[in-house]
Amino acid sequence: MRAAAAAGALLALASLGGGGPAVAAVPRASVVPCGAVLTADVRLAADVVCPGGPGIVLAADGVELNLNGHRLVGPGLRFGPTGVEVAAEDVVVRNGRISGWGVGVSAGSEVDQPGEPRPVSGTVREVRLDGNRKGVEARVAGDLAVRGSRLDGNGWGGSAYVGSRLLVERSTVERNERGLHGFANADGGFAVRDSLVRSNGTGIGCDQDADVSVTGTTVQRNGTGLDVSQCSAVVEGSRFVWNARHVSAYLLEGDVLAVRCTSFTRDGGPVGVPLEPC
Repeated sequence: MRAAAAAGALLALASLGGGGPAVAAVPRASVVPCGAVLTADVRLAADVVCPGGPGIVLAADGVELNLNGHRLVGPGLRFGPTGVEVAAEDVVVRNGRISGWGVGVSAGSEVDQPGEPRPVSGTVREVRLDGNRKGVEARVAGDLAVRGSRLDGNGWGGSAYVGSRLLVERSTVERNERGLHGFANADGGFAVRDSLVRSNGTGIGCDQDADVSVTGTTVQRNGTGLDVSQCSAVVEGSRFVWNARHVSAYLLEGDVLAVRCTSFTRDGGPVGVPLEPC
């Protein structure tokens, strides 16, 4: 009964009258069950706790899941289900906490999934993702932007995998085993901007023909600040502070590592690449 009432509330949209254009009203706060497939905007009225999974699917273009300060909690299994699956374009997840999932928020298809992958995209805004195997993951044909958020205490904070795109902007990435990583991601598809990457095993990394751009970011107190292995990276206007090792690089023919207008503290070992001035 309660689940049915919640499902009805998910579809509530209103227009505000007069002669002007229709305006969608703020959705009424709703109780959402685990496994919900959302096709309209939803604002949570309570925590969603899923001891056996699954999480929530955003299945219609433009849908917003407003956590409304609440938590979306998974079963705490390292290889458990996904908290929020992005299955449409231009969706939004915001304003709350996502914990205890295999992946907190994911977008895109598995590499070996049959058929042509459908492009999907979403924005994660003002969300804390902690205690997940991965905080966020962009996979084949997936596009994720993480803004004003916190990726804290996950196995991996975030990853861009095989033909996907991941932007992390104005966010904090800390205390993860690995902060942010790209693997064969789409060209120009992995970017870190105006963020703090701190106290991770590895701060930012890429391999297998990936590429990453790091701009206006502080990389601080990581085991390795930037790990570039058989991939390319451009770092500009950033700071590397008190990392055990600032940069580790293994480059093959065609790989590029360019560092411009970026400062390094004296510790952290030699950078090992030419530093271009501002």
